[in-house]
Amino acid sequence: MKALILSDVHSNVIALEAIWAREGDADAIYCAGDLVDYGVYPRETLAWIRAHNVVCVQGNHDRQVAETFQEPALWHVPESALQWRHHNARRLSASDVDFLMSLPEAVTFELDGIRYGMTHLYRNYDLILSRHAYRSFCRTRFPDSAIDRLILGHTHRQGMMILGEREVWLNPGSVSYRRQDDPDREAHYIVIEDGAVSLRSVPYDHDAVYAEVMRQRVAADEMRAVQWCFGPRHE
Repeated sequence: MKALILSDVHSNVIALEAIWAREGDADAIYCAGDLVDYGVYPRETLAWIRAHNVVCVQGNHDRQVAETFQEPALWHVPESALQWRHHNARRLSASDVDFLMSLPEAVTFELDGIRYGMTHLYRNYDLILSRHAYRSFCRTRFPDSAIDRLILGHTHRQGMMILGEREVWLNPGSVSYRRQDDPDREAHYIVIEDGAVSLRSVPYDHDAVYAEVMRQRVAADEMRAVQWCFGPRHE
């Protein structure tokens, strides 16, 4: 069985489609949260996620955008104060927001006899560095399940750490963008096939995303943050 593991899509359907062009033979798709916010295609991204029956957990940005949709002042925020959460919320339907709010904080599933637990984050941007921390977290987050491997997102840092035979955590990184200390600009993800974990990435059309970013109207600091993610780099 081939499973595609995603996280931190952030309204970037162009990056999703680039991954799918390469990994379209996957039997199942899982996403560790943050489908929306800090990107320009929230509606299209959720349509893709739903059309492909992706098993998702809720990320902090998913909840923030959904809650923003419900704010009475949403359509009265001035452009100078407009954040990406407002931008995304204005482009979603009530059905989209219901979908985001329905996402669980954690899910469990089995692939090739290996039991996985998936949730968006551990503790802010901390890493799980010991068996004790791993076991303690799994007991709290998955109290009714024995977990062999843990899938996390949030940090936008792709990686895998083996703490013991049954204490392994994976982070697919972000489909959309990196942290500022990481110059890589590809879409990051993981493939698990017959139990083997492969950390992968694929290039996508940043120019198309950047062109769409530049057509948006948000607060200056919000625009600068996303311009860095998708715009030209001068290294």
